[in-house]
Amino acid sequence: MNKLQKGESANAAVECAICVLEDAPVTNSGIGANLNRLGLVECDAAIMSSEPDAFGAVGSVTAICNPIQGANAVLEFYAKGPDKDLGLVPPMLLVGDGADIWAESRGIPINRNNRHKVTEEAIKKYSNYMDRLSTVNSKRQKETLEGNSDNKDIDMQMDTVGAVCIDIRGNVSSGVSSGGIALKIPGRVGEAAIFGCGCWAEKSLKTSKSSSVSVGCSVTGTGEQIMRAMLAKDCAQRTEDIFTALESCFRRFDSNPAFAKYAQRSAGLVLLRQYVDADGIATEAELGIAHTTHSMGYGYMSAEMDKPKAIISRKSDATRVSISAIKL
Repeated sequence: MNKLQKGESANAAVECAICVLEDAPVTNSGIGANLNRLGLVECDAAIMSSEPDAFGAVGSVTAICNPIQGANAVLEFYAKGPDKDLGLVPPMLLVGDGADIWAESRGIPINRNNRHKVTEEAIKKYSNYMDRLSTVNSKRQKETLEGNSDNKDIDMQMDTVGAVCIDIRGNVSSGVSSGGIALKIPGRVGEAAIFGCGCWAEKSLKTSKSSSVSVGCSVTGTGEQIMRAMLAKDCAQRTEDIFTALESCFRRFDSNPAFAKYAQRSAGLVLLRQYVDADGIATEAELGIAHTTHSMGYGYMSAEMDKPKAIISRKSDATRVSISAIKL
């Protein structure tokens, strides 16, 4: 919030907020994130903004200290457009060693010790999961390890982090960062690095209640499901009132026939809207929250608030999705 109050961009605020979350060992992003089957952390991150109108992401990176910084550097590089002399097209997504090397060349802090994000807690959970993997003898046990069951401990380890900001100019930015699912195959890239899936930011959409709206969305959950649904883009571009938009979006997600093989649909998101009238004046802002998981944590703060508010939203077993909306 300090960055926004100083007049800095929404992009700068999103990067800063997610860096803090990546450095916190209690989240599944950056330090303390889930370990892959080789016992290493591989991270995905993306950021999208309305100004510049661009997207950038990194996937399966190990050396970049804060993956969201790498993603934002890719966004800024992509926003410049093709090289004027050779017409070379800048990337929107860089992965693996190539992303680490490119980020280092751009001055992004890196650490070549491939264990620098691994914590003792992550090792304990990894050892537990590997023991269970080695003794799998039924289809149900296998589905549990892949995150398709109601096991709450594994659900907690799917917690991607994200942030959405709208600055004083009405520009919106949204970002996401994740260590991916536990025991993922090395090289797996999830929704956090894929355009339209893990985050979305757009300005001047027309809705049923205003001339235009700035909208941002950040998503968490099972990446393979979210990517099939392009969930961030789908929810962000709906023009109904925010509650109806989330309800219809998640109804479509829940009924997707491609998910028949999954025991559970796992997704959650935050959706931020700022409405603007015909004179270009911001009239109100709304925050929408939806999740199919047992719980989802989120926090928010506006310029009128003295301090941020943090909430753990919990879903009733009797409902398929929990939806709420807050006027800011």
